[in-house]
Amino acid sequence: MALKPKKWLMSVFGVGNHTEEETTSEEDPMHTMIIPQGTNVDGRIIGNDSVHIDGHFHGDIKVNNIVIVGRTGELQGDIKAQRVLVNGKFQGNIIADSVEFLEHGVGEGEIQANKILVKGVWHGKLYCGGLFIDAGGKVFSNAKIKKIVVAGILEGNIACKELRTLPTCVLRGKMFADEIQNEGGRIEGYIGKYSDIAMQNQEMAYYLNIFNSRSDYILLEAKEYEVDVEEELKKERGKGEQEELIDTSVEKGEE
Repeated sequence: MALKPKKWLMSVFGVGNHTEEETTSEEDPMHTMIIPQGTNVDGRIIGNDSVHIDGHFHGDIKVNNIVIVGRTGELQGDIKAQRVLVNGKFQGNIIADSVEFLEHGVGEGEIQANKILVKGVWHGKLYCGGLFIDAGGKVFSNAKIKKIVVAGILEGNIACKELRTLPTCVLRGKMFADEIQNEGGRIEGYIGKYSDIAMQNQEMAYYLNIFNSRSDYILLEAKEYEVDVEEELKKERGKGEQEELIDTSVEKGEE
């Protein structure tokens, strides 16, 4: 039976099944900073507006909105934002409410988020409430995740509370889960109970406590990914590095 990602994503994780055209249409051009294709920029971005990268950007981004890396975009740096969508290349760390790697998205680093969708490729650590790996998605990771639905490839050392495997999935490595719903696919490796290893490992026990105490798919509180723009700008100006800072609010003449 063919998997219908949109239905699964909306019902399981409450995130969209976006194409690049759809994500572009979501942006408000009056409140979006664009790094166009063919442009190379070094610096830092802090503000309340969205950021859309179609060129090359090297530096950190902290915004209370959406960060989009388009198909021709390349971003090397850390992101803190409400939401992150990647359809190009990304290297760095992300803290956000939701993260989506679209079909052409390739990333490496570490992600902390409440919801993650992977239709492209991700290499690196994951800490999240809910992870959905689409049939074309590939994740190579050491991860601690509350709930996982796998239709693509998941490889690494994975600790979670709930694991659901779909017919197209491939699992490789060590999987620790207290609840497993196996609907098919191929499993190569070891599966054990998360609660068993949590009894012997303090870090694992910390995440088990979060898994058991917070609502579905919530790993981060809003304050952990929200940006205090004024405070961040004060820090940057205190370093005497204003020339490297791109303040999206000041650029548009906002106070």
